[in-house]
Amino acid sequence: MQSLPAPNAVTCVLVDDHQMVVEALVGMLQQTRRIRVVGTAGSADKAVQVVAQHQPHVIVSEIKLPGRILFDVAPELLERSPGSRILILSNYLADIFIARALKQNLAGYLMKSDTFAELTAAIERVAAGERVYSRAVSERMVVDPATNLPALRHESELASLTSRQLEVLRYLACGQSVKEIAKVMHLSQKSVDSHKYRIMNKLGIHDRVLLARFAIREGLMVP
Repeated sequence: MQSLPAPNAVTCVLVDDHQMVVEALVGMLQQTRRIRVVGTAGSADKAVQVVAQHQPHVIVSEIKLPGRILFDVAPELLERSPGSRILILSNYLADIFIARALKQNLAGYLMKSDTFAELTAAIERVAAGERVYSRAVSERMVVDPATNLPALRHESELASLTSRQLEVLRYLACGQSVKEIAKVMHLSQKSVDSHKYRIMNKLGIHDRVLLARFAIREGLMVP
């Protein structure tokens, strides 16, 4: 028999484009009375609608989403639901993503390889106003003595790239053509070519194989 959530249960919205992941998390979270899933979304645009409707305590989200990367949609999510806090739950362990999470003051960053117990504890702690980071993420961070706040241990070589350029880089590293990338990202081929040129110039890498190796090393590619 499914347990009914406690009256003061933490409410959360799950955002991930992998339906199996969402269904599994909903099923497991329903077994605890302390957390109540009030909505789910499989894209950035849908997340904005669901979060605005339900005003959850915590938004648990993957980084890579159809339409927009989380860091691009995060300001809109928090504008629509000022009382919400964002907890990343991702397969991506990349310095550039950690840096952007810190810059945008997001509440936490967990890996999908973490345990369910760690996730439930993190959701509750984030709802209580704490910041929570996976051990793998914490190992890449230090405390800035000037501010006493967490900071990235080493600046990412991808720091100069925009979110759109990071997406193009990921697709290029996967071996997709400019035409294929343009179709997936709903851009013109000319625009993708322009991004490709800027990416290679910024990184000083002009070979697709080396670009793929670089993306893997930087954590942009899920193993």
